[in-house]
Amino acid sequence: MRRMPTLLLLFLTVQMGTVQTVFSQKSDTSKRFIYPNIPKYAKSLDDFSPKNWEITNTISGDLNKDGIDDFALVMSCKDSIKIKDGYRYPRVLLLVFTAGDHYELKLQHNTLIEYEKIAESGYTGGWDGDPFDSMEIVNGVLKLHFKWDISGAGALIQYVVRYQLNDFYLIGATCNSGYRADVKISDFNFSTRRYTFDETDDERGFGGELLETHEKGKLPANALKKLIDIEGPSIPDIP
Repeated sequence: MRRMPTLLLLFLTVQMGTVQTVFSQKSDTSKRFIYPNIPKYAKSLDDFSPKNWEITNTISGDLNKDGIDDFALVMSCKDSIKIKDGYRYPRVLLLVFTAGDHYELKLQHNTLIEYEKIAESGYTGGWDGDPFDSMEIVNGVLKLHFKWDISGAGALIQYVVRYQLNDFYLIGATCNSGYRADVKISDFNFSTRRYTFDETDDERGFGGELLETHEKGKLPANALKKLIDIEGPSIPDIP
């Protein structure tokens, strides 16, 4: 399936020998769960973590180009939330600037990296496991990595986030997905409003033929969005 709808959590399901890439809405539980009100300023990074929450991932790097290290934090709730057929694990992304002798919270994202775990499943990917893989700060931009893997199929999504105009914007995204001999790569530059799509489906080992697709084009004028407006990891539909 070449085009992917802009919904929320990506999972892969195998049906009749093909892979269908679809997205599912987050549980309604997220609307009822009360997320913590994180203080805007703190003397230490640990001071951002309220009762019953803990910082589980921390990376540093200069996000606002002032020559001083800033921080991206993942804060996890110590309790899970029961949902139908499993549990949900609230997790919050915090982006923090160093401001003299203290720290300033610039962004709190409540839904981007939370995840659900369906009971009696052995999968560890984003379908019913943890889609958040890692994060890094490179040359002043934040890169968020997500992954999915199910029964020989898989997908990787990278978000590229930059601080500009006094806010954090999603300026780029790349998706690599594949099943057997079919490999798809979608790359989006939301700043320049350009995209490329490449697919190679080599079925020669299965009695078929080699098929290749290469596309490039322009994205809509509203393609550039603030990170806070992105509810969960997804890839835009190719125009």
